Amino acid sequence: MTGAGARLAAALALAAALLGAAPGGGAAQGPGREERLTAEALKQRLAAASDASPPDLSGADLSGLDLSGVDFRRANLARARLVKTKLVKANLFTCDLTDAVLAQADLSGANLDGSVLRRADLSGANLEGASLFATILEQANLSGANLARTRIIGYLRAANLTGANLRDANLGADPGNQSMGVMRATFVGADLSGADLAGANLYKADLSYAKLANARLAGADLGNADLIQTDFTRADLTGANLAKADLNGAVFRAIAGRGQIKGLDQARNREKAIFDAQ
Repeated sequence: MTGAGARLAAALALAAALLGAAPGGGAAQGPGREERLTAEALKQRLAAASDASPPDLSGADLSGLDLSGVDFRRANLARARLVKTKLVKANLFTCDLTDAVLAQADLSGANLDGSVLRRADLSGANLEGASLFATILEQANLSGANLARTRIIGYLRAANLTGANLRDANLGADPGNQSMGVMRATFVGADLSGADLAGANLYKADLSYAKLANARLAGADLGNADLIQTDFTRADLTGANLAKADLNGAVFRAIAGRGQIKGLDQARNREKAIFDAQ
């Protein structure tokens, strides 16, 4: 296994451990506090942690602090408040951020590999250039978030990405780790209405039952993607690649750029997709 594969396997194992830590797959239940910490106090707490006793910051209020480059590795940040917090290039590897509030936080270039952000509020957050390998964002709120050029191999089932910027994002399957099974982005049931995915790599991504109404997908690669009953109503698909994508039940009403779609004749279940009559 390559170094990247070993790192991803470790991230998956730790993410699974976090998911199984509490009944119902939720976050481990920490103290029900909302403790306001200074940057200095936080760094002292992180320095005192160990592999046997990871830092417990559950419910902590870190809003507005500049925590750029800080190493939070394996920290419990469930229910923490990080509103408008600066986390540029921070290391959040395998952290538990279940139900955390990171609205308008700056996570550009941050490492979120293996982290759990189930139901987290990332509305308006900046994640440009961040890494999200084996990251769980189920039911997370990423409305209006900036995910341009972000690398995502994660689980975003029922996530809210309305109006999000995913221009040139790399959401495609990882060909280097196929021995571990298909590692790909999963957006089943997610809402990407009005999102900008121009130039995005969505190769083999699972967008089944997702909403992409009014989304911009010009030049996006959707080759081999699962698009079962995906709603593309009024989306811009100019120059998008749909070769070998599964279009079973997908809705392409009032789309822009139909004549410029690439690979449509090679798509699976093309006859079961819904297009406007020509």
